Amino acid sequence: ALLGGAVIAEKIFERPGLGSLFLEAFFTRDFPVIQGCVVVFGTAYVVVNLSVDLLYGVVDPRVRFGA
Repeated sequence: ALLGGAVIAEKIFERPGLGSLFLEAFFTRDFPVIQGCVVVFGTAYVVVNLSVDLLYGVVDPRVRFGA
């Protein structure tokens, strides 16, 4: 879903980016570029989720970390 959303947004706004690079590499069977794009998208996904989880405790004082 993350890759699909990036490709759609790039096509709508005519901005080249990682989604179009991934799509172009997919159709030309450029496997190292595909692997790199997947690693970048996966890392971004993990970093965003981790930061949201950590900031949730700061924003909502009812949430406590630990015991």
